Amino acid sequence: MSRKIVLRAAIAIVLIAASGFGVVYLQFNRFIAEPLQQSVNVTIPNGWGLARISRELEQKRVISSARWFRILAKIKKNGFVKAGEYHFLVGQTPVDILNTLKAGRVVQHRLSFPEGLTIKEMVAIMQKAGLPGSKEILKQPDLLKKLKVNAPNLEGWFFPDTYQFTRGDTAQDLITRMVVRSKKILAKEYASRAPDYKLSSYETLILASIIEKETGVASERPLISGVFHNRLRKKMKLQTDPTVIYGIKNFDGNITRKHLKTPTPYNTYTIKGLPPTPISNPGKEAINAAIHPKASSFLYFVARGDGSHAFSTTFKQHNAYVDCYQRKKACNKVK
Repeated sequence: MSRKIVLRAAIAIVLIAASGFGVVYLQFNRFIAEPLQQSVNVTIPNGWGLARISRELEQKRVISSARWFRILAKIKKNGFVKAGEYHFLVGQTPVDILNTLKAGRVVQHRLSFPEGLTIKEMVAIMQKAGLPGSKEILKQPDLLKKLKVNAPNLEGWFFPDTYQFTRGDTAQDLITRMVVRSKKILAKEYASRAPDYKLSSYETLILASIIEKETGVASERPLISGVFHNRLRKKMKLQTDPTVIYGIKNFDGNITRKHLKTPTPYNTYTIKGLPPTPISNPGKEAINAAIHPKASSFLYFVARGDGSHAFSTTFKQHNAYVDCYQRKKACNKVK
């Protein structure tokens, strides 16, 4: 074979190789520039490697080629991918998607808990949101020990607020954050108490839970706190309906005279002092009001029907308010 033939063959081989490389290069560049056509949510479980993740992304049509995506990840030296739920947006390229995974930008969900809910009501919200372990969380016998709560139960320790969570979180993860938050806020507020303040930290939480249930009017909380402190100081029964209701199993929404006369650990018409545990989960303002009651001579209050209350110093005046605002009569006696 002549040198000319060999040279031509070599040139042909080089051209073919270059052509093949060019085709591969163009395909790869076309892939990495390919925009996502519609937003997609993808959940990456713990333990998945690059190959499994790439296949999942291809199946969900986030990318067009699992093979090209693996090559891209190796070129970019992508390492550990955080498990969780990811939201990929229209227009994102495979490079954008890889960067999202590499940064661990998982979807953050928000869950809000209003002040004054019980722990059962809060757990029901978690269950509705799909947090794993919500249904069984309160049945764990060692939960108090795990959360380091020295109390008969967890009522009062779930701090109400809006929390963020990811799909990898469990009910216990969220509850732990709520309890830690409650402890910090209670400790900080309790440290600001007056030198003659008599209640313990836990008793303060109990009182705050009652104040939270008694009114939704923020300006009234210190006044209502003052009434309860006055009654406790005078050894009077608190006689507050929310505690009675908390102690009734399967309460139907209608409190009766029989309920008020039936002894339970939470019936403050029959027991003296505070109930044994909180009756709801109070917010910071209610805790602050419990610690800083407004000084007054008030011993009674009654709901006006518009969310506010009428306060009185004597039982006679209180009865006049009850006749006016509850029984809808004799309002001319109210001064």
